Amino acid sequence: MSESTSLYAKAGAVLLRLIGFSVLFLIIIAIGSLVLFQILGLPAPFDDGQELSQFNLGSMISFWTMLTGATFIAIYLFWIKIDKGSWKEIGLIDPKSIPNFLYGTGLGIGMVTLGYIFMLILGWATFELGQFVLGSFTAWLLFFLVQPFFEELLFRGYILRLIERYFSTWTAIIISSILFGLVHAPNENFSYLGLISIGLSGLLMGWLFVRTGTLWAPTGLHFSWNFFQGVIFGYPTSGINTYEVLANQYSGPQWLSGGDFGFEGSIFAVLLLTAVFIWELRKGRPTEMEEEESIDLA
Repeated sequence: MSESTSLYAKAGAVLLRLIGFSVLFLIIIAIGSLVLFQILGLPAPFDDGQELSQFNLGSMISFWTMLTGATFIAIYLFWIKIDKGSWKEIGLIDPKSIPNFLYGTGLGIGMVTLGYIFMLILGWATFELGQFVLGSFTAWLLFFLVQPFFEELLFRGYILRLIERYFSTWTAIIISSILFGLVHAPNENFSYLGLISIGLSGLLMGWLFVRTGTLWAPTGLHFSWNFFQGVIFGYPTSGINTYEVLANQYSGPQWLSGGDFGFEGSIFAVLLLTAVFIWELRKGRPTEMEEEESIDLA
């Protein structure tokens, strides 16, 4: 078999699995949506004509929880049963799950906070306290724990690992990052800088996943990036408006402030993500001996 034929065969195997995975996923979502919104009578996440930035938060938490459950089922069938993979490869089994989650969370908090400080120094952001509402704060906290975990489980836990099985690790990281960026394209006020920023965040989270062998580090980064960007500092989050602890106002050119797409639509986000990505790359992957010691600790 020639090298080109082998390449096509590998690509076909990946594509076939992704199509099957997607079909099963959509079937589960259709059934789950019928149960949640028709049988149980939950309000629809979106009303007719409603913008993406305005939705029923309780229904969205339920919907994203259902998406996570559907992903688990599809991974179980396609990765565990068909491809004979393991849950550890997906990144769920980690003796250092809490430290890894906190590490990723710290990275996200640090980047968003630095971006906000830059905006304050340049006079393109204000510092204004909003009204603290415990119920809203808690609901958005829960949402930003569930939603990033679902996306990391799907894009890093399954898609990256699937591509890595047939191609190189970096091919898997890059392709999964491109797909991760493109799924955000329908969001309101989407921009090219936003696409670059989200793609870079996908590279960073993909590398964190590969380097640590766990979903918890990239999930921590994803969670804190979204939560602190929107709920704490009052930016839109990928074009979605959230409850704000700080009712800050942002101005300046859109390419610097991010505009209505939020911080990740700014050049600051691109620069910070690039810097942290390069810094993380210098750490390298653990040696085989270190990986074995980690398994023994479990």
